[in-house]
Amino acid sequence: MPTMPWTSYAQNREDVLLRRAFAGVSSGFYIDVGACDPVLLSVTKTFYDAGWSGINVEASPKQHALVAAARPRDINLCVGCSDHHGTMTFFKARGDAVGLSTFAADEVQAHKARGFAFDEIDVPLTTLADICREHVGSRTIDFVKIDVEGHEAAVIAGADFVHFRPRVLLVEATRPLSQEVTHGEWEQRLLDADYLFAQFDGLNRYYVRKEDAHLREALSVMPNVFDDYVPYEYQRQIEALEAELAAYRRSQLALTSAVRAARSVWSATVAAGDWLRRSTHRP
Repeated sequence: MPTMPWTSYAQNREDVLLRRAFAGVSSGFYIDVGACDPVLLSVTKTFYDAGWSGINVEASPKQHALVAAARPRDINLCVGCSDHHGTMTFFKARGDAVGLSTFAADEVQAHKARGFAFDEIDVPLTTLADICREHVGSRTIDFVKIDVEGHEAAVIAGADFVHFRPRVLLVEATRPLSQEVTHGEWEQRLLDADYLFAQFDGLNRYYVRKEDAHLREALSVMPNVFDDYVPYEYQRQIEALEAELAAYRRSQLALTSAVRAARSVWSATVAAGDWLRRSTHRP
């Protein structure tokens, strides 16, 4: 019997590859560094909906509040993730460009030249190693997603891949709004920690720990028809069209009812007129 297609929420179908790699894992654990939104372009939503849980790290207070409200089962941290502790200026993009928010001042200047606007806020910093020490414990980390708009090297430098070894690492590997690759800034740290390169999807690079080398096969093929998914943006269009169709049908039913009522009134009026004429002409 065919199964119903599932919904992919991620920007570049990252959740499709990860879902394939972790087929059969019903209660896994993830860390999302740069979570941004609990639904839109989310790599982790499909896993949360399937019963997984994890840690969401988001520096923007507004975006963190959205994630925390939608993910009560998760650990939701409103901090920056870097290679040291302290505070740092976070450039929070205005309007619909929230995905461009970053700690990287050079990226902000490039974005401002394109017309984007930012607000500056100071946020506390921690490291991925300390997040794991405080919140992970002995649990297996199935995957870590790092998408911090140009600050990836610092996040990776602050990790401890000896004591906390995610099975899969997914790292954005191009400059924001660009195809310019950036993995040369941080990849050697992963290779030195016995992580194996698995895939570059044009936006992200995937790595698997040496102990899970077999997962490379699942990550090596791009999303395709056999993954049986529907992109969320298509799903939203379908739902909007279905709502529009339902509204149209309701209006048609209302119009039909109004026409029937008008016909009933007209028939009654005609009948009353006939009766009046007959009554007026009686001998």
